[in-house]
Amino acid sequence: MENSTKRRSSANHRTLMDGMIVRGSRIPWQIWAITLIVVSGTVGFTATSMLLRLPKSPQCVRIFWPVASASMRLYCAQIEAEQGNVDGLLRAINLVEALSDNHPLRHEINRNVEEWAVAILDIAEKEFQKGELEKAIKTAREIPSHVQVYEVVEERIEKWRSIWREGEEVFAQVEEELRESNWNLAFREAIKLLDVANEYWATIRYDDTVNKIQLAQEESAQLDNAYRVLRRGGLDNWLGAIADAEKISPESYAYREAQNLIEEAKGKITDYVDDLIDDRRWSTLSNTVNKIPDNLALADEIEDWQTMASAGLDAQSGTVENLEIAIVALEEIQEDRPLYQEAQDLINRWQLEIEDVTHLEKARDLATGGSIDDLNAAIAAAELVPSSNPRYQEARREIRQWTNTIQLREDQPILAQARSLALGGSISDLREAITKAQAIGSGRPLSGEAQKEISGWRRSIQRKEDQPLLNQALALGSAKNYESAIRAAQQISPGRVLYPKAQENIRQWQRETRAQRNLQEAYLIAQSQTPQALVSAISVVQKIPSSTDAGSQAQQALDRWSFQLLSMAQKLANRSLLPEAVKLAKMIPSDSAAYGSAQAQITVWNKLLEPPQPEIPPSLAPENEFIPIMDSRDSD
Repeated sequence: MENSTKRRSSANHRTLMDGMIVRGSRIPWQIWAITLIVVSGTVGFTATSMLLRLPKSPQCVRIFWPVASASMRLYCAQIEAEQGNVDGLLRAINLVEALSDNHPLRHEINRNVEEWAVAILDIAEKEFQKGELEKAIKTAREIPSHVQVYEVVEERIEKWRSIWREGEEVFAQVEEELRESNWNLAFREAIKLLDVANEYWATIRYDDTVNKIQLAQEESAQLDNAYRVLRRGGLDNWLGAIADAEKISPESYAYREAQNLIEEAKGKITDYVDDLIDDRRWSTLSNTVNKIPDNLALADEIEDWQTMASAGLDAQSGTVENLEIAIVALEEIQEDRPLYQEAQDLINRWQLEIEDVTHLEKARDLATGGSIDDLNAAIAAAELVPSSNPRYQEARREIRQWTNTIQLREDQPILAQARSLALGGSISDLREAITKAQAIGSGRPLSGEAQKEISGWRRSIQRKEDQPLLNQALALGSAKNYESAIRAAQQISPGRVLYPKAQENIRQWQRETRAQRNLQEAYLIAQSQTPQALVSAISVVQKIPSSTDAGSQAQQALDRWSFQLLSMAQKLANRSLLPEAVKLAKMIPSDSAAYGSAQAQITVWNKLLEPPQPEIPPSLAPENEFIPIMDSRDSD
């Protein structure tokens, strides 16, 4: 079909040319030129249109392009472009761009090239939207620089980069908030990704960011539990907190927080171990080091701790041989190790111990004899250990122990003899026992026991000396000779064993004497038999406690004088002096037998004192008279 079309086009072209030559003498050459251009353009347009409608042909791959016609190039270029990929579009552009700028098909070629360049830019845009920024830039720059669309390439690339920077800035802020564990602020920043003009940032990166925030929240919650365990203290809790924190992966935004927790726990472990070393708790140090895992980046420290624990346990036995073994072990800790200085301090200490440990061992050997002479010899040997020696405190403990043993053996016979003397029970025996026990000086092991015995014996002596005085006072008190009883009891001095009991009886007898004096005073006041005198006498006897001997007499006098007051009040009432009668009756106390009668009379007299109610004459209030009842609403 293509060959037949070309043949028809060529035949028509030759016929037209022949006609123009035959009649050239009669037609101007300008007309022939215009006609030739129109015909050529028509043929080119027709050929191009037919070419665009041609089916794809595998002949394009076998064409030798230097001799290929323009229509064939355009045809094959269209086939390449229809692949829809960058390589095909670029090959299409290269095929047609080989033709000259003044080629008759240049207008159609340029139109197609612009369409293919736009298609390449569209592909680049899709790549950018998929998140492939650099690939999109590379694709866009594949567009030939001479095509019109190339003018917007750099502008489009700068726009992509600006959008990409916007997404990266938002994401960087999200990451910063996540590192600070500000979950709400991180999510608020992440929402800004939805406004980024890029599908990759607004969808894939947004979803990924939200998932990371949720994961960081979950892992931070795990760290919260680890921190609670850490704050409980103790090696097991510190190691447990580290184990929880190590579960956080390096990719996690909570990783930095987890590492901070691990470092804090490691610091606590290190401080704890340092305290164990300072306190020379070697057994605990050994057990602690065995629990510390190898993955804590404390390999050098753990090795030194193990060496020090082993050396400390050797030195703890106190023998010269073991001290030398401990020193050799610590000398393995090199100068560049963390615990080098601590090891040197211990070596110096143990070297000093070796110098005087012989004295202490000799002292212990002497003390095994057990006699007082052996113990004194042991003390003398131990005192050779100077105060500057590390074993000085240990030597002093041994000396104190041996001294206590000597003092016990010296004082036990003295205390036993004193107790034997006290068994006699007499005052002289007890005093002799006290004198004997006082030979045990203060600060000695049996000093407290001796002082306890002495106190008991002194109380016995005081009781034996003061009991007759107390018995005499009690006898006088029973005979109601209270003044004499008080004088007898007051002979017992303060601080003596019977003093509290004597004072208790004295206070009781003093209450009895005061009650008697008050009763006699009341009798004297009441003798005048006036109302005022009786009231005064009653107030005096009311002060007398009922528990005293005079209590019953006081109550009888109160009742008698109250009835006398009531009788006087009735006489006043009989004389129509009702107010005075009421006033006098009110002075009768409530704890008297006359109080009830007095209150009844007061009620009667008060009614008599009330003014009489006026009577309404019968003429003013006739029977059956209707009296209207006003409603509450009528009162207004």
